[in-house]
Amino acid sequence: FRRLLKTPITQLLVFFLLSKTIGNTVTLENLTKIVYTFVSLYTNKKRWHMGYFDYTREPRSDIAFIDMKSFYASVECVERGLHPLKTSLCVMSRADNSEGLILASSPMFKKVFGKSNVGRSYDLPFDIHTRKFSYYNAKKQGLPTTSDYIRYIEDWAKVTFIVPPRMDEYIAVNLEIQRIFQNYGSPDDIYPYSIDEGFIDLTSSLNYFISDKNISKKDKLDAVSAKIQRDIWRETGIYSTIGMSNANPLLAKLALDNEAKKAPTM
Repeated sequence: FRRLLKTPITQLLVFFLLSKTIGNTVTLENLTKIVYTFVSLYTNKKRWHMGYFDYTREPRSDIAFIDMKSFYASVECVERGLHPLKTSLCVMSRADNSEGLILASSPMFKKVFGKSNVGRSYDLPFDIHTRKFSYYNAKKQGLPTTSDYIRYIEDWAKVTFIVPPRMDEYIAVNLEIQRIFQNYGSPDDIYPYSIDEGFIDLTSSLNYFISDKNISKKDKLDAVSAKIQRDIWRETGIYSTIGMSNANPLLAKLALDNEAKKAPTM
């Protein structure tokens, strides 16, 4: 203890911890606990290696992390017989109000109007009732007001669908998708992440679908994930994006957000 307490870092740590106890009685017992805690960390440093972690010791799983593309908007498109990726549609609550909330929007809506899923009707460059170009909103957002741009916005505004949310319908489609997942894994291997996302642990079923031992686990996971995508589309009309990992769900989620959503095959 004496030798350890002579080190500057120990003295600094003890001083810092003691300073946190100002207003409380500093007893020998409390001081002993503080020093003992630090000594325990110091003597065990070889085990935790200053934050180093040996990931090779972690269990490895074959994970498919699945995201339904613009889920609410896609469900509304499918219900109307429209293409989810080529139709300009947004799901808006209280559309009769000037502050209507955009809950979801199709990929085409996002591309044309430059808006994400969450926003307000007054953020759009057109009036949702007249479908005319809004100079006020455009100037507020620094958008151009050239005749070509105005015509472009108004042409798309006229064919844009603005629909109210229907949560019962979205939940029903989600349950249908969950049943598709059960064709690929047991309920214990299926983990819903949200109403439009979830992952399947395919570790125990991957070889069931592709038994060829000459095919790598990476290629097997890719092939099975593509089949899941096709089944979801055939059964529901919804397009999905899948991130894959032969390690763990975190890497699958990162693959989904950073790679799969940008890839043509999704």
